[in-house]
Amino acid sequence: MRFHLSAAVLVTAFSLVYGLERAEFGLLFFAIGLVVALEAINTAVERLTDLVSPGFHPLAGMAKDIAAGAVLAGAVAAAVIGCLLFLQFPRLTDTLLLIVTSWRLPVFAVLAAGGLWFTFLYRPR
Repeated sequence: MRFHLSAAVLVTAFSLVYGLERAEFGLLFFAIGLVVALEAINTAVERLTDLVSPGFHPLAGMAKDIAAGAVLAGAVAAAVIGCLLFLQFPRLTDTLLLIVTSWRLPVFAVLAAGGLWFTFLYRPR
């Protein structure tokens, strides 16, 4: 979940600079919402499975694998949507050049560093 949330923040910030249209923003936020919702369902299935079957059981493992597969399918769909929205090369290169050569670079660096910290180092108490 942490990785997906960090990626969502970076993609949203990039999309603001990229200048997506209203419908494109809607599609982007639908994809982000889909992945976050599937992650929440996956977490619920895993916790419930651990509660009902604390020991190893093949069916419990299958339930967890299927829920994780749903997250993977949603993430792949979101990645395809992202590619369709952002892989327009003259526009993409212009946006990246704008970020690198302006005040936006430190903002993206802080967002990326914060995302890496949140994803890999943050441990809730």
